[in-house]
Amino acid sequence: MNISTPRTLTALVAVSCLYGPAAGAALSPPANLRIGAPTSPPPTAGQWPDATNTGYKNAPGYPGYLTPFTGTLQSGQTYKFYDFTQGLTVPCDVSNVTFYGSRFAYTQTDPNNNANVVIGDHYKTCGNNIVFDYVTFQPRVVSAPPTAYSQGYGYGIDQRGAVQITIDHSDFWGFGGGIQMQYSSQARPVVVRNTWFHDARDDGGGVDHTDGILDNWGGQGYMIFDHNKISSVGNTQGLSLAGGAGYTNVTITNNYFSGFGYTVAIGGKQNNKNVVFTDNTFGTDIQPYFGPLYPGWTDGNGNLWRRNKWRVVPNSYYKNSADDGKYWTPNGVSATDWNQ
Repeated sequence: MNISTPRTLTALVAVSCLYGPAAGAALSPPANLRIGAPTSPPPTAGQWPDATNTGYKNAPGYPGYLTPFTGTLQSGQTYKFYDFTQGLTVPCDVSNVTFYGSRFAYTQTDPNNNANVVIGDHYKTCGNNIVFDYVTFQPRVVSAPPTAYSQGYGYGIDQRGAVQITIDHSDFWGFGGGIQMQYSSQARPVVVRNTWFHDARDDGGGVDHTDGILDNWGGQGYMIFDHNKISSVGNTQGLSLAGGAGYTNVTITNNYFSGFGYTVAIGGKQNNKNVVFTDNTFGTDIQPYFGPLYPGWTDGNGNLWRRNKWRVVPNSYYKNSADDGKYWTPNGVSATDWNQ
């Protein structure tokens, strides 16, 4: 990992503990990684998604209470200020649904039934346009972090069908995985903006592979991840695009990342095309177990890495405050990193 200063092009090597296995090595999550006290707040309150600007309590028009949800979902509806406490499946035949200012509060450890929200069905093109706006995903049995393994839930959202999903100003905590997705295309993209992923549940002694946002398959495209804060103790990745088939036309911009095993993983086997990773910040408030970036990023094929910075948080594991704000590149110093 190199950090560069924009005017002198001085390469500074970060602390050695940030290096993980060599590129191509198998990634095994550390065993018995435990969740402690709630994670640190963002460097500047309100600059990034946090408790002041995400989740149902911050939804414009929030009346101060939620109504328990009963009944069945219908297409073309907006569900405002509801409380979902038993898990929810969005069937394949439901389209154009918005959840606004609502909460999904679920506790489940059954690996076959552990999502707050399941969307669609495996291997099917389902209904379209499911929106989560100012929504909170949390455990049912605890009201604040930390969360024991038995108190949390597997996924906040488990996307199983080819469904367009938009998530904005939402809050995920107490999870084993914030979002698991399997499909994204130009016609049915996955878009996540202005959303806070934090304080994952205890991993149960390595039972969970803890991720903020996860895709295991690859071959997807047209995903947008913009202005999110993905920051937690965890044993896998904050943003985990882990499929060996690679990804096409993906935009990852203006996010704050810290913690996890590797903080970020972006595809594998040099199969990415038109992946834009710009104007992101890697923070030191939570130390990653292996390092900030899983080895394997490659330029070419339209891939672009620019203006990604290192944020030294006071009183964190990284002590060299002089590196705060410097440009960080995976492959060395880039003379054009900050001006293109």
